[in-house]
Amino acid sequence: MTDIHQGQQPPLPAAAGSRERPVLPTGALGRTGRLAMLPLRHAARSAAAASRLSRAGADQVAARTAEQVFATLGELKGGAAKLGQAMSVFEAALPEEVAAPYRSALRRLTDAAPAMPAEVARRVVAADLAAVYGPGWQDRLVAFDDIPAAAASIGQVHRGQWRTDGGQVVQVAVKVQYPGVGQALRSDLRQARLLARVMARLTRLNVSGLADELAGRIVEELDYVREGRVQAEVAAAFTHRLPKEITAARAAGAPEPPGRTNVTVPAVYAATPRVLITRWLAGAPLSALLDGRTDLLPEGWRELDRRDAADLAARLLGHAIYAPAACTGWMHADLHPGNFLLLPGGRLGMLDFGAVAATPGGIPAPFGQLAAAVLAGDEPAAIRLARQSGALAADAEVDPRLIIELLHPLAATGAAASFTYSRAWLRGLMAHLTQPRFAPALRNLTPPPQYALLWRATLSAAGLFAQLDATVPTRGFHLAYSPGFRGSILPVRPRHTDETLRHAS
Repeated sequence: MTDIHQGQQPPLPAAAGSRERPVLPTGALGRTGRLAMLPLRHAARSAAAASRLSRAGADQVAARTAEQVFATLGELKGGAAKLGQAMSVFEAALPEEVAAPYRSALRRLTDAAPAMPAEVARRVVAADLAAVYGPGWQDRLVAFDDIPAAAASIGQVHRGQWRTDGGQVVQVAVKVQYPGVGQALRSDLRQARLLARVMARLTRLNVSGLADELAGRIVEELDYVREGRVQAEVAAAFTHRLPKEITAARAAGAPEPPGRTNVTVPAVYAATPRVLITRWLAGAPLSALLDGRTDLLPEGWRELDRRDAADLAARLLGHAIYAPAACTGWMHADLHPGNFLLLPGGRLGMLDFGAVAATPGGIPAPFGQLAAAVLAGDEPAAIRLARQSGALAADAEVDPRLIIELLHPLAATGAAASFTYSRAWLRGLMAHLTQPRFAPALRNLTPPPQYALLWRATLSAAGLFAQLDATVPTRGFHLAYSPGFRGSILPVRPRHTDETLRHAS
């Protein structure tokens, strides 16, 4: 990185009044054509064709298809790439004959994409920071690296140096939004079902609901001011000061699994509509562990064997996913490996808060109560709670036994102290959910729109755990962070005094 005041690289330009030209293909016709050129029909057939090909031939078909999908989605960015990133957590459910190339291609999509030209990124930064800090904004952003450290679907990240209010110069990540990405996103929303159909064919699971949810909520990710505010609030869930929700869980006899304070959310220094500046975290991507690239792992991770490292990563991921929902009213809903870093000292970094589920008041009580009713085999309670949550219409007729049987594999992850996830388990779950006998129940079960991102995050968490092949204290997370589950499972305890709670902290 070079200092912009020492002449070693061009200074950031002064703010310009003209609007930036888009750096992405934004025309609906052009983007639709590129998406239509994806080998979707070919990819959907590849699993069925594998039985008629030699193993080498099947591998070549799957690898070529995956590479073409990756290249097209990466170049288009926008909603196309966001959909690919969201789907990457479900690669563990793909048939094994096509899982490896899709695993590689989709994971690369979370970590890489063609970069925005440096001069364009600099103009965006200059315009947005000048609007907030005036002509002296370059006294704040004192260095900016032209070469992006990461490029994703909506923006790319550059390293930089920032002078804080106290005068300290800190290393930062400068996330810059692609000009024209909003228009590109809106164009992609009409095409999101294309890739969803591929996943539906390969997994036998209807994921069109995921595509619909992405289409309805993805535009929120364009607002970096909102993202900065959410990120600052989420960071409070991982401090050493006990949030009141965790204190209440302890008082009820449900201490959280260890490790919450080993999760790090970068501090936010500046947030404008198109630029987000946060503390730089130095670590290895979670994909390094998933891919077995132990040479990239930092101290505190590389000393562990594969199983211990996977279990530690999954336990920290559990805190990262569920603690903010309980303690701050936000749940991360973009749980792909590119949004998590393995940090020195066996810590976990959590990034990118553009896609979040709002959970005011914590995880909705009916979610935990329904899981407890399914575990208990309480058919009347399960039907009542499904109706109460809005997942089942008041006048819908459904066999209660089917509801219990359908949901039991999901609830069973919280039946014992720990649960071991695996790719085989996830594939079995997908096969279970798509059994013909459950069709009548599935036709009547519709997750309420307000819970769409929450469902996405919950399923994505299971996908990450399965990729890690990890043993996770899922029940402990539910008891600590889901008041509905805790209240249904644990006996009522006498009310504690404030003094008792202080000693428990």
